[in-house]
Amino acid sequence: MTNKKYLIAELLCVAALITFIVLICVSRSGGTDKKISDVAAPVVKTMANNQMTKKTNADAVKAFKLDLSLTDGVVYYANNNVMDVSELLIVKLKDKSDAHDLKGKVDLRVSEQKKLYKSYAPKQYSLLENSITEISGNVLFYCTAENAVSLFEKFKEAL
Repeated sequence: MTNKKYLIAELLCVAALITFIVLICVSRSGGTDKKISDVAAPVVKTMANNQMTKKTNADAVKAFKLDLSLTDGVVYYANNNVMDVSELLIVKLKDKSDAHDLKGKVDLRVSEQKKLYKSYAPKQYSLLENSITEISGNVLFYCTAENAVSLFEKFKEAL
């Protein structure tokens, strides 16, 4: 009889632990309530001087086919040299369910640029191969740059 009590107690503890873990995972879906400028500031500060130039929302719409009505803010930087594929895009979406569609648009841009640069600019092609595109809840981060990893780390810290 006492073995059954211990077994029931163990099963209840395991069930409670599993429930706790699931609740923690569900509550940490990522994203942020911060303004896009607050998220982007430490990332931009990490960029090397003259690495990229701030672009307008119209430039981001043209490059990524963005629908600005779905966003709560866009930060877009790119290199002015057409032979340099360096780009940084951070988008805060009104609804995180739109993030995967936006990621598809970013992936399409990367794919198109790979086709352009593959045969004559191996260094730029390599940067595109190592680009980072991540979704964290309602925020998308995309970066193609030599220091993309350090920029992404600053982005994660800013969230």
